[in-house]
Amino acid sequence: MRRIILLLLPFVFACSQKVCGQAYFLDARVSKYGELEQVLGDKWNKTDSLIVHGPINETDFKTMVRCARYGILRIINLQYAQVENHKIPYCGFADRELASAGYYLDIDRVILPDDITEFGDFAFANLTLRKVNIPSSLKKLGEGCFYLDKWLDINPIVFPEGVTEIPSHCFLYASKVKAVVLPSTIKTISNAAFNNTYISELILPEGLDSIGIMGLGSSSFKELILPNSVKRLGKNALYDNHKLKRVVLPKGLTEIPEGLCCMCRELEDVEIPANVRTVKRETFRHCEKLKIALPYGLERIEALAFEDCLADSIVLPSTVKYLEGAPFRHIQGLKKIYALAETPPVCTIDPQKFTQDINPFAGSAPKGIPIYVPIGSAEKYRKAAGWDYFTNFIETSKLPAGIETPQMGSNEPYKVYGKDGKLVIELPVRLASPVRYSVCSIAGATIAQGYLTASHTLQIPESGIYVVRIGNAVYKILL
Repeated sequence: MRRIILLLLPFVFACSQKVCGQAYFLDARVSKYGELEQVLGDKWNKTDSLIVHGPINETDFKTMVRCARYGILRIINLQYAQVENHKIPYCGFADRELASAGYYLDIDRVILPDDITEFGDFAFANLTLRKVNIPSSLKKLGEGCFYLDKWLDINPIVFPEGVTEIPSHCFLYASKVKAVVLPSTIKTISNAAFNNTYISELILPEGLDSIGIMGLGSSSFKELILPNSVKRLGKNALYDNHKLKRVVLPKGLTEIPEGLCCMCRELEDVEIPANVRTVKRETFRHCEKLKIALPYGLERIEALAFEDCLADSIVLPSTVKYLEGAPFRHIQGLKKIYALAETPPVCTIDPQKFTQDINPFAGSAPKGIPIYVPIGSAEKYRKAAGWDYFTNFIETSKLPAGIETPQMGSNEPYKVYGKDGKLVIELPVRLASPVRYSVCSIAGATIAQGYLTASHTLQIPESGIYVVRIGNAVYKILL
């Protein structure tokens, strides 16, 4: 053991100041597990920067924690150490007693050997940690590894290939983390893994299977594209992303989970996949810039799912059977409703009793708002619970089948859909001869007409329902 007063190692960037303040670097050489305390001797509380050579185990990690808590140890260099089982142990650098009292342990920087394969649970939790390297051989992280590391400033954090899970609470409240690079091997982002960070960009690789409860919640994402490999989404998975504007959901989803995008107040662009049958409670609640568009095939919409969203008109496809607990409460700008099922969707109160309203549009529309329903069904709606609040039912035959998600069949050479306020007519190949097309509003006003030989994009003056005719094919589109 020897005392070093001059700057010898590049990882210590404030050395000269520390030397002037009579703080010391220590180069500790151990020959067996559990020997570090003995080697430190009476220098344990006089060392601010420690370099360890040789084998160390959990006992030695506890020694380093004591040096940080009761001494002045702030920087730990283990690049020359041989860590037992190549694993940072449970609470390796953490002080559980200090953490339980709400305090942080002052360890500012850690340098790890590159052969570390695993971080144990809470290995770096509740530290003033600013820098730590992620070894290229790392394969597994434990729960809460960097929990409450509010000063952690590694941008980006790059996880090596082989890591399959970001476990629960791994970066919870690591609020200076802004950029993360995930490997292609990642399968799971667990509960609250990145909750309350400031990550603004994250590429989710194809192969990701699940995102847990609040797994990506309360961060600073502007856009999230969830790959089609994602099969499971936890409650509030994207909750309270205050800058999030666009979300792309996996096409195979059959249910959008509770509170998925709740409180994402800047969200403007999200398409509910065609396979979705249920929108769970509070899914898009308080998404104040989101315009509502519901796909054909949707069957159930639960309590407060779209509260505070935007809609000039709401079209309930003919497949909708259940409306629970005022899913469209306080919709902004609502002027008309299209209910396309001949049998009125069953309206119920919220089973959790967060709201007592049975009217699915409570606080959104006056009694006299026009509600368009299929011919012969107005009386059913007038007598149905929830619908009986309204008085102005108008029977129509214009949209008896609802608005279906546009698809291109084997005998159908066209695809028609809306994007960014524009109507897109897509032709897979250039036509040998022109085909006539027209675009009309639901009221019958002609918006555009002419002939097509190739794909065409048309700016639409306002949101609403449009009927598009191309040759003998007819499409009904909500924009």
